[in-house]
Amino acid sequence: MRFNLIDLLFMDACIIIGMIVGALLSSHRHGPPRLVAMGFGALCMYLALVYPFYRGFKRYPMLLPRCPCCRRRDQKGFHISGNWPRIIFRCPLCDGEFVVWHNGKPGDEEIWDKPVLALKWPYALGIYKRVKQPETDDAPNAGSADAPPASPS
Repeated sequence: MRFNLIDLLFMDACIIIGMIVGALLSSHRHGPPRLVAMGFGALCMYLALVYPFYRGFKRYPMLLPRCPCCRRRDQKGFHISGNWPRIIFRCPLCDGEFVVWHNGKPGDEEIWDKPVLALKWPYALGIYKRVKQPETDDAPNAGSADAPPASPS
């Protein structure tokens, strides 16, 4: 897990602002209890701002991916190269390389020679999904409904 000072300050700011907003909204007599409203306000503030904050400042998520080759999680030893949003990771245990797209979907320039992962919402928590290569239109229409039936021989 990668959690540094910027992550801590961002989380603290969201908690403080959310608790103030929750306390102001619960000051009415018929509202929810003040402590529940403050906790709910802090959680809503964090979830609302975490995605634009991490994407806008191009920050790495707190959890790095599990290696798709050996399925081990060795976050301290990954060798990272490339420019945001396409980052190439190399696992020190199996020496396998894989690509992580930090904007959620692979671009047109992806060459698909390595396993490809895409980072999903919420961005900071590091939820990754393996992406398959899209089908190309160059393949013949062997199984489509428009193809003529094969003649028996």
